[in-house]
Formats: sequence, structure tokens, C-alpha cells
Amino acid sequence: MGAGRPVWTEFRNTLKKVLSKDESSLQNNSGLKAKALIPLRDVTMHMPARIGDYTDFYSSRNHATNVGTMFRGKDNALQPNWLHLPVGYHGRASSVVVSGTPIKRPVGQILPTPTATVPVFGPCKLMDFELEMGFFVGPGNALGDAIKMEDAADNIFGMVLMNDWSARDIQKWEYVPLGPFGAKNFGTTIGAWVVTMDALAPFRLPYTPKEDPAPLPYLQEKDSYQFDINMFVGIQGQNMSKPEIVSKSNFKHMYWSPASSWYTTALLAAT
Repeated sequence: MGAGRPVWTEFRNTLKKVLSKDESSLQNNSGLKAKALIPLRDVTMHMPARIGDYTDFYSSRNHATNVGTMFRGKDNALQPNWLHLPVGYHGRASSVVVSGTPIKRPVGQILPTPTATVPVFGPCKLMDFELEMGFFVGPGNALGDAIKMEDAADNIFGMVLMNDWSARDIQKWEYVPLGPFGAKNFGTTIGAWVVTMDALAPFRLPYTPKEDPAPLPYLQEKDSYQFDINMFVGIQGQNMSKPEIVSKSNFKHMYWSPASSWYTTALLAAT
């Protein structure tokens, strides 16, 4: 992942060739096939990579508006900076876990009633999920060495499904003035499979430039794109025979692109 896009593309093409039905080097070698191909029933999925750092971006206008309405009311849902730059904060990399890992309900300070001004300590009563997409990046940049906006997309290795668990009642009390802390750091679930950007290429869509307001020149993307990826959430309770679909969306609705978010992260910091 740290080797860069030319190596990523070459490795993917080589792997596709080896697994192709027209390639005999693996198919005709039973010993090699036994070592290289492991039945899914015998596999335990782990984290797809070691995560050294993790930044959470607020890239969906609908999500930012909904959460802002929850905390500040509909007339002050979006903060003044939200339409001008990708807003994010540093999450806790150590609590990012692979799908299937149990998540414990967090405890913290909460306001017992809507009109209360003094908190109590106890378990979260407003546990929430977030349907998100995470992306892995490489090879990164050195401290103080900025990357160029036109190079940002080439630093993105691939994308993964993600659920950033959220304790909304704890978050509402603690997030002023520095933003989320324990309410957003107790657990983040990601899938075990990272889909590379090369594999996602057939699902690219033109990225519509933002005009109201237009971003500052350094954030304007000349050749960027979004992805047509259908996403949904199903919840299955203990007494339910199958999941109930509660939310549907598409990644193409993101206001800020992965490239602009990554560029903001790597503008000056080491990554």
C-alpha cells in the first residue's frame, strides 16, 4: 500500500492474470493451488491493514444537516465553514476494528432531560450507526511537504465499508467547543475487504463542481470524480428472522470528494 499507484496497478493486473481461466500456471499445479487458494470456511478475516492514523470527515451535506439539526436546530444546522472546506477531526485509530468485532455500549456524561443543564454519568441511551465509506491511502508525504491537488486521487489505494458508531447523547454534551471525543472514539467498524480504486474505475461518475459557494482556488478540482455505489443499512434484532432495511443511499451524493478530503489531510501534515 505504501509503494504507490504503479505498483498497485501492476500487482492487480498480475493477480487477475494468474486467476484467469486462460492462465495455466495455477490451474494446472495442484500443489500450488492447495497453498494459494484457501476455502472460505477455513478463513478468519482480520483487519485489512495496520492503521497508523485515522481522520473522520463530515463529507455528506445531508448527514451534516441532520446531525446539526439534532444538536443545534434546523436554523443553525450547518456551521459557516462547512460549505468552504472538508470538515474533519482525528479519530482513534486503535478502536477501528474489523466487521464482526463486538462493540460495547459506551458510558459517559449525558443530560437526563432535554431541559437539564447538569449532566449525569451513565450508559449511552442514544446509540447510533453511520453508513460510511472509508479509504486507505499511500504512500503518504513527509511532515511539511504538501501534496498537489491534482495528485491527491493517485494517493488513494481503495475504499472499504465503514460504520462509525456514535453515542449521540454523550456527543451532544461533550462536543462543545472542540468537537467529538469519547462519543465517537469507542468503536469504528470496517469491512475486511478493501476494493481498489482500479476495481472501482467502471463506477466513476463526473464530479460536479461546487458553485454556491465555489471553493477557494486551492480546493477546486479540475479532473475529479465520484462513484456510483449503492449503499444500504439493514438492522436485525434478536427476535427478527431477517434484517429490516432502514436506510438506502448512494456514494455519488457526497458533497466533498475523497480527493479533496485527502488533500486537506495531507496539505502540510505527515501521513
